[in-house]
Amino acid sequence: MRLFRWFILRRLVHERLRSATAVLGIALGIGVVVAIQLTNASSLRGFQAALDTVSGRASLEIVGTGVGLDETRLAEIAWLREFGDVAPLVEGELVIRQEGRAAETLRVLGVDALRDRAFRDYALVDAGVEPGDRLLDRLLDPHAAILTARFAASRGLSIGSTVTVLAGDRQVPLVVRGLLEDEGPARALDGRFVLMDIAAAQLALDEIGRLDRVEVRLADGIGVDAAEQAIAARLPAGMLVERPAQRGREVEQMLAAFHLNLTALSYVALVVGLFLVYNTISVAVLSRRDEIGILRALGVGRWTVRALFLAEAAALAAAGTAAGIAIGRLLADATVALTATTVSTLYVATAAAPPALDARILLLAVLTGVPLSLVAAAVPANEAARVPPIAAIRGEEVGGTSARMSIRGVAPGLALIGAGGWLATLGPVNGLPLFGYASALAIIFGASLLVPSLLHVAAGALERPIRRRLGVEAWLALTNVAASVRRLSISVAALAVSLSMMVAIAVMIGSFRETVVYWVEQTLRADLFVSPGSTGRPGVDATLSSDVVERIVSSPGVAAADRYRITDVPYDGVRVRVGGGDFGVLLAHGSLQFKAPPDARVAMRGAMGRDAVVASEPFTLKHGKQVGDEVLVPTRAGPRPFRIAAVYYDYSNDRGVLMMDRAVFERHFGDVGVSGVTVYLEAGVDPERARERLLAAAGDRRIFVNTNQALRAEVLRIFDSTFTITYALEIIAIVVAMLGVSGTLVTLILEREREVTILRLVGTDRRQIRRIVLGEAVLIGLVSQAIGIVVGLALSMVLIYVINVQSFGWTIQFHLPWAFLAQSSLLMVAATAVAGLYPASRAVRLTMRRDE
Repeated sequence: MRLFRWFILRRLVHERLRSATAVLGIALGIGVVVAIQLTNASSLRGFQAALDTVSGRASLEIVGTGVGLDETRLAEIAWLREFGDVAPLVEGELVIRQEGRAAETLRVLGVDALRDRAFRDYALVDAGVEPGDRLLDRLLDPHAAILTARFAASRGLSIGSTVTVLAGDRQVPLVVRGLLEDEGPARALDGRFVLMDIAAAQLALDEIGRLDRVEVRLADGIGVDAAEQAIAARLPAGMLVERPAQRGREVEQMLAAFHLNLTALSYVALVVGLFLVYNTISVAVLSRRDEIGILRALGVGRWTVRALFLAEAAALAAAGTAAGIAIGRLLADATVALTATTVSTLYVATAAAPPALDARILLLAVLTGVPLSLVAAAVPANEAARVPPIAAIRGEEVGGTSARMSIRGVAPGLALIGAGGWLATLGPVNGLPLFGYASALAIIFGASLLVPSLLHVAAGALERPIRRRLGVEAWLALTNVAASVRRLSISVAALAVSLSMMVAIAVMIGSFRETVVYWVEQTLRADLFVSPGSTGRPGVDATLSSDVVERIVSSPGVAAADRYRITDVPYDGVRVRVGGGDFGVLLAHGSLQFKAPPDARVAMRGAMGRDAVVASEPFTLKHGKQVGDEVLVPTRAGPRPFRIAAVYYDYSNDRGVLMMDRAVFERHFGDVGVSGVTVYLEAGVDPERARERLLAAAGDRRIFVNTNQALRAEVLRIFDSTFTITYALEIIAIVVAMLGVSGTLVTLILEREREVTILRLVGTDRRQIRRIVLGEAVLIGLVSQAIGIVVGLALSMVLIYVINVQSFGWTIQFHLPWAFLAQSSLLMVAATAVAGLYPASRAVRLTMRRDE
């Protein structure tokens, strides 16, 4: 420990910039990893809270395979009482809008107050008698609702208050009949919870005659596994038995690819931080070779020297991990906000919840930061242990600082890049692109191994033009870079890796955006899009009233209207969307972008009125289906085979969509209302005036009517917000790499103190010294950007054609964003020049001390 304090800690304190750079690099890397892990957990926490709200003590649930469960069929499952307590349940969402306040979504739970006592406990604020009896009294009014005390206080409501909420396009008045204490179901969803009688909830949600599920609480002594098998064997067609946790597992499975992609991106910043650890320990070894030689000459063993430098890495990692945990907690709130739109739009509503640090996250941070830092420091620590004592004391260089092109030097890098290309040809593992990520890592590390040779090649290629055209300062900068290839290669590799990921993601996002723009322009051909004033939860969308639909269809200037309905059904262990629309209207006025077959429109026309579907590309890729195959779709009467007539491109849902003619949908799922209407206007009709007529025709009903232009803008807004997180992660990685460049230049300047002095003696002034150092920084930026662009284009191919396809089932058309690449190149050269300002000032101060 005495040797560690004298040899390591004293130097770390003395070289504060180098130490702070390494600690900050690790801290940002760990911080991003922690933030993403918290975000991934929070995206499920809101859903899990809602799940706990409605599950209570239920052991099993009976659900329908269509849009809800027809309550007239309850008599068919009356035998469920043999297994224990049974209670029907309705759930949904209401939107509360008050003037001057932001709209909020409330989770509605409609229960049979007498039967529900066996499943959930509710604590009323002023409960003075038995909770169950009191609860029943409070829910007798068809407009009665019980809110949480927390939510009521935030909205200025009290018992007896009347509040108007929105259900679909309907304004529903509710009377507050009671308030719940902040415990049990009332604590879930941050208090945004409403308890109603089951009949009142059906009336408010326009779900008359339909239930969401029937809950079963097993009697003592009955095992869940045995009961699940026995009930499944006796259930009539169109019903399924599930465990409450199954819905959570389904959501986890749907989010798995999204979470994996975010996690992979978060580790980019950590990898760059580990480059800095390697660089820091390498510089420490190179700059302290004389001290190492003295220690070795005094009898200090190789294992002790190795342990000292590994201890330095551990100290830096410990400080960086501690700071990273704090940074990650701060970043998590912003990250949740950035990802909430994506998760809520594609997967599950009410997904974002305030993240909280727990022991698992803390352990992950420690087990990630410290061991990986030790691995990163292992090579330079081993080099320190092999330093010959006499050579070190004499100041002799071992191995030199430059790098040369050789087969032996480039072979490992080329081999890794080749392995990356081979890995990209392998398929997914359990639906996840694990080999795709392995391919990307192989390409990154392969390119990193080639950096020293590439620096040597770049120095040789640039020597003549720089010497002829840019003057002696630029030539000296190039000479310094060429002489310090070995020490610069890690910083250049770190910066090049960050830049390559930024380029790859920019190309992928740019290509995806151009593809979506084309898809939107070709697909969204309707003039107006009508939807309910409140959005429903994923799987059971809010509906439009039948009278409103008729007013829309019969409105002046409307040439055609497609009334569609969408719901979720279980398929192959996951939930997929099934929709019913008017194929005749779509063929006459719409313009789906088909993938197969070549005569897709003819095939779609042949599917009208028949048990056939048009499948989205993500569905076919995820489930291994193609045109002509049959899919078993759960319906009210049980699973029915549907033939895939055509496949179309879809970028709105990665879970998969099956579209069928509306007449076929109603035949198998019933007349269950309309989720929305797409309106095609007659020629010459102004969309804005038509929109105003539709809003007026709706009367007191609340509907959204978006014009074609407004909807396209909204699609692109959601798209841009979805990918904001990726840019934020890459900016952090680039900042970390720039810190490495700055720290490396400072170290090189300190080591070249004698050279700087000689330059001053031969007449070089301080301005020229500053230019030389800034020239080195610019050269580093240019070479890093060049390497980053080439590697980034290779990574973009993996992202577009492997990872995206295997994760989400989306085929993206490659698009090269020339303007972005040009702007980013200029920006990065300027950024590295800025990173060189501090080292340049250190060099000038060094000459000032010499002058004095």
